[in-house]
Amino acid sequence: MAKKDKKETRWRVLDIFENGVKAEIVKGFLEENGIMTIVRDSTSPYGGDAYFGQSGPKELLVAKEDEDEARRLLKEKNRE
Repeated sequence: MAKKDKKETRWRVLDIFENGVKAEIVKGFLEENGIMTIVRDSTSPYGGDAYFGQSGPKELLVAKEDEDEARRLLKEKNRE
């Protein structure tokens, strides 16, 4: 199977986190399980990192075709 190109992928917001640290933890978990992710500012265009830094809210995005699997993995992880 060919590796997905992030530029050609249709993205969905999986969740919004209160800061970049929490978003990066979940990003790492999903990527360890083969789900490609992106973390972006949830505050754009209202300042983004320039104003809020890593303490501002972040959105975690996953590829549209991986959304159901990502949600399943997180639900399973939260049960542990």
